[in-house]
Amino acid sequence: MPKTLTRRLPALALGAILTVCALPAHAQTQPTPEMRAKAYKVIRVCKADIQQFCKGIEYGGGRVAQCLQQHEASVKPDCRTALSEAMTN
Repeated sequence: MPKTLTRRLPALALGAILTVCALPAHAQTQPTPEMRAKAYKVIRVCKADIQQFCKGIEYGGGRVAQCLQQHEASVKPDCRTALSEAMTN
């Protein structure tokens, strides 16, 4: 993976995950520390699955999180758990 992408991966994946999370209209638009922690956990835990199943997916708009969900049956159990935890409020 190119160094620039490796450095950008946490921010990009964070944005992707947060975009997919359903936030009520009255909720804050800024991610909370808890949301950031969940997103970074997904990045750390799902790194190999992202590279395997979502290679070439454009970051942003929740596309990486959606990709992981589409491959839910194939991703590692710890990735599935981290993604599920990140998606709950």
